[in-house]
Amino acid sequence: MADTPVDRRKYQRQRIRLACHLQLNSGLLVHGYTQNISREGVLLETQPLQAHQQHFRPKPGDIGILILQYKKNDSPGTLKVGCRVMHTMANRIGINIFFSKLSLSDQQTIAMILESESGVL
Repeated sequence: MADTPVDRRKYQRQRIRLACHLQLNSGLLVHGYTQNISREGVLLETQPLQAHQQHFRPKPGDIGILILQYKKNDSPGTLKVGCRVMHTMANRIGINIFFSKLSLSDQQTIAMILESESGVL
């Protein structure tokens, strides 16, 4: 009998779809949408990389900035979060966000996104 995979995440994931961009320190810019978000992580579903970007594919350990787009009071907002690539698979990237390094205001914005279960605050 096969072992059931264990979810080692500390925080519950919410299925929330937000437009976002991942800017890695290597210079690679990846566009996509969040598939799920938790307090310390994001699963990013990416758009296909351009041919000239293929050799810069994200790798576990890569550091960068994740830019999340949301709406607050019908106005667009962005949240920039330091992050690290944890794993990659096909067109998905598992990202660890540096929640504890965010300002209190940005931590509250993430909390509101999670509570609303959407990108509309």
